[in-house]
Amino acid sequence: MKTWFVLRWVYQALLAGLHKLYDMILTGTFYLVAETERLWIGVNPETVSLDANNVQAAPLQVRFWASEGSNKVAMSVYLTFRVESVVGSSVTKLFEDKPVSKVSSYDYTIPSDQYATANRISIYAYEDAARTKEIDSKQVNIVAANPTPFPRSEDWNVDNVYKNGEYLKQDNVLYMWTSRVPGNTEISPKEWIEAHQESGLWTPYPYDKLIAAEIALLNFALIGSAVFQDEYMISQQGVDASGNPTNDFRKFGTEEFTPNLLLDFATGLFEGNTVKVNGGIFKNIQSPNGSFKIDEEGNVEIIGKFLTSAGGTRIEIDPEGNKITMYNQDNNEVGRISFVEEDWMGGKNYYPKIRLRAYHNDVLNSEMNISSAEITSSTDMSGDNYFFNLNPRTGLRFYKNDVLGNTYPAT
Repeated sequence: MKTWFVLRWVYQALLAGLHKLYDMILTGTFYLVAETERLWIGVNPETVSLDANNVQAAPLQVRFWASEGSNKVAMSVYLTFRVESVVGSSVTKLFEDKPVSKVSSYDYTIPSDQYATANRISIYAYEDAARTKEIDSKQVNIVAANPTPFPRSEDWNVDNVYKNGEYLKQDNVLYMWTSRVPGNTEISPKEWIEAHQESGLWTPYPYDKLIAAEIALLNFALIGSAVFQDEYMISQQGVDASGNPTNDFRKFGTEEFTPNLLLDFATGLFEGNTVKVNGGIFKNIQSPNGSFKIDEEGNVEIIGKFLTSAGGTRIEIDPEGNKITMYNQDNNEVGRISFVEEDWMGGKNYYPKIRLRAYHNDVLNSEMNISSAEITSSTDMSGDNYFFNLNPRTGLRFYKNDVLGNTYPAT
């Protein structure tokens, strides 16, 4: 009996263990988790850049992608695109676009005449047209360049158009237009600020010594007609690329504004349209391109050609060719003083030569050549050519159409 009881106990224990194992197999739950594709928004550039007048440097390119790297493929989504003005926690929607169909790309440029306060772009991608299942979102900052302070000399007028940074003075107050979009208000700056304190279109600066000093520290500070920028002091007046007078010194550094006067305090460079000096000592003077130099001994060296005029009748000194040339109104050479080179006994001799020409209606009529040893002259008249040769050894000879005529011996 005792042995049977032990065997029965062992059997029951084994049976209970099997039941527990069976229950665990039936009631246990196994989960298989698969990693989904990454769906994302790509933008170029990462930040939208505007100049002070609301002109965008490059379009914002928006693309929608699935996966990354070599597996990256374009995908189509339902898009919501917004241009916003964000101040603290307050967000103002300036522009919104919701294309009806799915898109895989979207390009956008802010209109230069709109959305002066825009500082953020928000992009939302959805699976469904109702825009309830969001795939991804992205926000792009808008950064605008600071304006260049620029004075407007005329009094305020409702018909004027002001650009960002332009200012005028009224009743000892400077009023600056501080909107990226050019424009004006229908009432004077003072009245506008009193009625619309939060608009930000006009910004007042009391014209006392402190504010004047702060403005002088700004880029392109203006003191009288002198403008200061970085290491430069330039005149307010200058010329544009066509040589026309202009005072838009904001374009300094481009061909659209060349100042009448320039001082570079970093290098000591001085440039001026009209320079008058009374007295003074100048050392080691040379032109910007090195065409001429004056050393400390007073010696003048001309490297390039010297012209009395850029066109028309003129005299040209050519140091390289070692000659002086004269031109008439038709750009014909009418005179030349040069050297004739002669090989002699293993060396070289140089002799002076003068050539004079006369043109009638742009047609060569006569020519004379003078050297140290002879004089020759040729003239065309009534269809004939007349020529003479004067030489101290052979005498004087006359020719008509290459036929020898009268001769006069040297002795």
